[in-house]
Amino acid sequence: MAKKKTTKSSKRRQQVLARREYVLYPGYVFCPLAEAEHALGAARAGELLGLYGGELRKADVQLEQVLREEQFRVVDTAHPDGQAWTLREYMDDWNRDLAADAEQTGDEYDLLSDEQAVVEMLHYWHRSDRICITRDGVIEWQPL
Repeated sequence: MAKKKTTKSSKRRQQVLARREYVLYPGYVFCPLAEAEHALGAARAGELLGLYGGELRKADVQLEQVLREEQFRVVDTAHPDGQAWTLREYMDDWNRDLAADAEQTGDEYDLLSDEQAVVEMLHYWHRSDRICITRDGVIEWQPL
C-alpha cells in the first residue's frame, strides 16, 4: 500500500510542477502557422518554422517579437532582477566576453558580426531549452 501512495504522491508532485511551469511560461504551447504569420509576417514565420524544425510554439513567436523591441530584458545569475539590453549592446558584451575567454584559454573564436546573428543565436538557445521566455516577455536563462 505504501508504494501506491508514493506513486500517487509522485504523480501529484509532477502535476504541480508542470502547472507551475505553465503558469510561469504559458507560451509553450503549439502556435498555428496562420497565427505566427499574422504576428511576424509570412517570410519570417517560414524562417522560424525551418529553424525550429517544422513546428512553432507561441513562445517562439513571442521571443521574436521581444527581440524586435528596442530593448529586451534578460535574467541570469549575474542579473537576477534582469538587465535591459539592445541587440547591439548584447552583441558587444557577448563579443567582449568571448574575447576575454579566448585570451585566457588560447582558443579561437568567431565574433558575432551583426544583430541578426544575435537573434539567430538566441533562437538557437531557445530551441535548445537553454533560455525561455516568461509571460512578461523576459528572457530567462534555464539552470544547467
